[in-house]
Amino acid sequence: MRRQWAEHPLVRRVKDSVAGRIVFALLEIRLYDRALTIAGQAFIALVPLMIVLATLLSSADAAAVADWLISRFDLSGSSADAVQSLFGRPPSASGGLTIISVITVLISASSFARSVQRTYEVAWNLPARGLRKTVDGLSGAALLLLLLVVLAYLASLVSQVPGGRLVSLIGQLAIAIPTWCLVTWLLLSRRVSRRLLLPGAVVSAVAQVVLSWAGSIYVPHLIERNIDRYGVIGVAIALISWLVVLSLLIVVSAVIGAQLGALLADRDEPRD
Repeated sequence: MRRQWAEHPLVRRVKDSVAGRIVFALLEIRLYDRALTIAGQAFIALVPLMIVLATLLSSADAAAVADWLISRFDLSGSSADAVQSLFGRPPSASGGLTIISVITVLISASSFARSVQRTYEVAWNLPARGLRKTVDGLSGAALLLLLLVVLAYLASLVSQVPGGRLVSLIGQLAIAIPTWCLVTWLLLSRRVSRRLLLPGAVVSAVAQVVLSWAGSIYVPHLIERNIDRYGVIGVAIALISWLVVLSLLIVVSAVIGAQLGALLADRDEPRD
């Protein structure tokens, strides 16, 4: 019965369409489960990284990381105080980085990079690789995190540049599209032509810019609501919630990019 349903002309037509291929690929890759895995590993990597950054910056500005988060999401009152408590370094604190803290950051970052890289490889039906894969994956993940920071910084300049949001939008897309193309190329261990990666890079860039704008509106309310309910730990809960949204973006973008790239490759194949 199931086979007969799968062979129904209407079902086959839907599966052969672009939208149908994307939907079935998302089901096959287990969208939500994979996004949760990436979000959890991103959280494990991000919090130690912020603590390490706070330690490195403590001699110049003990609250640099917290201040950036407060400025990025325009927090105030109890929300700003909670972020300061979580990521600020007390003036009386002593000691610098330890080998264990550095190793923790490297291991957590490596796990995050492998998860993101494997997501793209599965989406493109590519086998995993060895040491070169790890190096390319770390490079791609680091570039992706840098892109998030750069876009967040550009978004914060909306009120300070002529043209405001439009100029900021153009600037973000001009940076995001080629960067996403390079990120995907590295995550796939340079096995796919960058021309085939371009459609997916455009989709990822547009989605990320839109999500960044939405985050600047939604995340402050999310942080405030969770702080009212859970106190300082509410900042961490809000952060993991937003990371789930970003992880869904990564998985969906990987699948859409792979499907669009496959269509472009099929179009380029010579016909008899």
